[in-house]
Amino acid sequence: MNQIKEDLICEIIRLSQTNLLDKKCADQSCEAQEQIAVDWIRQNAADYRTDFQSRLNVFSASKLGEILKTLSNSRKDLSDILEGLEPSTAR
Repeated sequence: MNQIKEDLICEIIRLSQTNLLDKKCADQSCEAQEQIAVDWIRQNAADYRTDFQSRLNVFSASKLGEILKTLSNSRKDLSDILEGLEPSTAR
């Protein structure tokens, strides 16, 4: 995988995790938000990253750019975005 594609995938996953945690922490107190985030990271972050890295590898760099733009302009996470994409649209 080329460096640009690797960097795109890392940024997509980082932004997706941020959006996901924002949704999970909505309407919580500051202390509760911190605990929710810490617990989720301990229990899920590594598996989340591994799963989505393999799922995103099939996409072209331009499609990854579109996914990043969608994540940046919405509160969606990768689960929301990838469920609507067909494998034939990957490349």
